Amino acid sequence: MPAEARPGPLVALYGPTSSGKTGLSVKAALRVERELGRPVVVISADSRQVYRYMDIGTSKTTAAEMRGIEHALIDVTEPSRKLELEDYVALARERIAAAAQAGALPFVVGGTGVYVSALTEGWEVGGAGTVRASLRRDFPPSMAADAHAMLRRLDRAAAARVHPSNYEAVLNALAAVMAGGEARRSAPESRVLVLGLDPGPRAVEQQVAQTYDDQVRRGLFGEVTDLAARYGLDEEARARGRDSRNQVLHTHGYREFFDLARRLGKPVAQLSPAELADVREAVLDHIRPHTRRQRTWFAKLPSPRMVTSPDHAFREIARAISARR
Repeated sequence: MPAEARPGPLVALYGPTSSGKTGLSVKAALRVERELGRPVVVISADSRQVYRYMDIGTSKTTAAEMRGIEHALIDVTEPSRKLELEDYVALARERIAAAAQAGALPFVVGGTGVYVSALTEGWEVGGAGTVRASLRRDFPPSMAADAHAMLRRLDRAAAARVHPSNYEAVLNALAAVMAGGEARRSAPESRVLVLGLDPGPRAVEQQVAQTYDDQVRRGLFGEVTDLAARYGLDEEARARGRDSRNQVLHTHGYREFFDLARRLGKPVAQLSPAELADVREAVLDHIRPHTRRQRTWFAKLPSPRMVTSPDHAFREIARAISARR
């Protein structure tokens, strides 16, 4: 393989929701392409942006925001089915390998800690798929607390690392324990550089509110009603609630609309301005603690180097690339 096509390093940028990952990653990538002459492929590590039609409420990276940088693993599947961890990892590894083969820099960017850890630490995740499917049947989302109680009985340390109401995290941890260690580590194929972005809890929580208000201005309510019509979510929410498999009903920024509409006994499209204000408060009340839980992943990542700006990130990436030569 010619020198310009040598694989590695694998670069990852992790940070909580509304920490500024998209803007920083694109600006750093543009400098890598312009100054180092290496194409960059951004591989999304966002468990919500993988779903089609959920654009505004997930702050999905737009073509304008990408600024010509290739992005992968956005709009992978419809939200009517859950994209499991092993499915995501398989797709991401394919894109990482293809980028490296083409001489491009794979740049994993996102706020889903389990995605970033799986890719940067070489997790072997295929073995727990069957176990997770069985657990999903035995413990629907409405029984997340029961699943967490079972996890605590089997592995108290594993239970302490996940929040009892974080259904997917509980299910992943329980599947790992029951499968004998889903997240087995193997040596990554290339050297890994993990960057961390954390402006601090106060700045992030303020930005969460600004992000939501911007989403509303961009048409979030219209997107919610379109999703309701596309998937019959008013009926689905009434019939199955949190036991629904549709990921719209499990995503902060969407589910709160349907929760309130269901409690009021009306279609989501008929929510009044005053009721939409209540939705806003519910969204913020859910997302702000979520960002605090995301922040705990920094301790689980392999020696993250905290960065504060695109220039800072670029310098770290440039050093990692030059170390491979």
